[in-house]
Amino acid sequence: MKNDTWERLHSEPEMADLNLFKARFDHLRNPRNGQDVRIVTLTGNDSVTVMALTPDNNVVMADNFRFGIMAYSLELPGGMVDAGEDHQAAAKRELLEETGYTAPEWYYLGCVGANPVFMDSYVHHYLALGAVKTASQSLDDGEDIRVREIHLEDLRTMLFNGEFIHSHTESCMLRAFGRIDKGV
Repeated sequence: MKNDTWERLHSEPEMADLNLFKARFDHLRNPRNGQDVRIVTLTGNDSVTVMALTPDNNVVMADNFRFGIMAYSLELPGGMVDAGEDHQAAAKRELLEETGYTAPEWYYLGCVGANPVFMDSYVHHYLALGAVKTASQSLDDGEDIRVREIHLEDLRTMLFNGEFIHSHTESCMLRAFGRIDKGV
């Protein structure tokens, strides 16, 4: 019987602290050919993405400046889970900080790998119902977010027209639409 599990032989000490992530080299044995390989892994906390629906069937969106593409990206609110923080608490905190909205009803939609090619973290998706603006935004110095509300059906059209570029947003929307279509 073929052993199809990659064996971690050892890890080198972290080579870089990249603020949100740390980087290390792992040495693994490929079960397919027995060769040892050196790969880079980014380690970090999990994150959250929230599709918050208002009583008027609008979805709270964050037009967020992204440094990687040096442009704004229309996304669902979300962010990193702090060390020791429950991911649902992080989802509520991120929604409030980024948009000023809160919601009384929350549903967990599952999680996806942040980027399983080279990252060890997950993104937890939530659907929040009854979202209303209750506070001002509380943004970090490195954030510039313009809050928008988009009607649920317009958002569905935008999603299937390929108008979003952030995979975490698309994944969360697909799961949320699945729940909404089933009556939550």
